[in-house]
Amino acid sequence: MILDVLENLEKYENIHCGIKKCIDFMKENNIEKLEQGSYEIDGKNIYMNIAEYTTKDKTESFPEAHRLYADIQTVLVGEEFIGYCDRKPCQTKIQYDNEKDIEFLSGECEYFEAKKGKFFLFLPNEVHHPCIINKERKFVRKAVFKIKIN
Repeated sequence: MILDVLENLEKYENIHCGIKKCIDFMKENNIEKLEQGSYEIDGKNIYMNIAEYTTKDKTESFPEAHRLYADIQTVLVGEEFIGYCDRKPCQTKIQYDNEKDIEFLSGECEYFEAKKGKFFLFLPNEVHHPCIINKERKFVRKAVFKIKIN
């Protein structure tokens, strides 16, 4: 996991060429003004989802992991906490879904504040737990870039 401020995202573009494409997309589009939905950047290899939701208690969902895609997550409106934990002690709660590239796991996560101006980068198989409340439920609008790695 990488947690940093958006203005530093370019420092990480050498991790994978898809990160540069996401940066270019953000420069060319005001993602804060885009409607909810999915936006192709490089077909199914790189795309972005804009989602709106209300945060939830960590007991209302499970941590997740992907096998094919890395995530760059950035909050556009509101705030939430996102958990991160080591995969080794985790056990599968909901089996891997090939179509959605997601599985849900058990795990004790450490939680980090996610708010406008920050980003999280999760590589495949890194366990993360997004959409979690701070002190009370809040409306969140978030962009999630999906970069096919595997």
